[in-house]
Amino acid sequence: MHNKKAIAYDIKVIEQTEAGRRVIEYLLDFCHVFSTSMPPDCNPNLTLFNEGQRSVGNEIVSLLVNSPERFKAESLRKISNYEDD
Repeated sequence: MHNKKAIAYDIKVIEQTEAGRRVIEYLLDFCHVFSTSMPPDCNPNLTLFNEGQRSVGNEIVSLLVNSPERFKAESLRKISNYEDD
């Protein structure tokens, strides 16, 4: 099992690079962190699958955030809205 404190430190180091931010931005978007996980056809199986992805995204967010008072929803929303140039 990995040491969560060490992984949290590592992801913060990664986030300090432009390439690292792009990867994190992509993963948060891919994991439906700031969008609905329910598909347009309301398929319950796909919704459950997407919720599984969201749980991974939530873990990434928890690693990026030391404590609730440091949570910056605006910053994370900017990350989730990243678009290619």
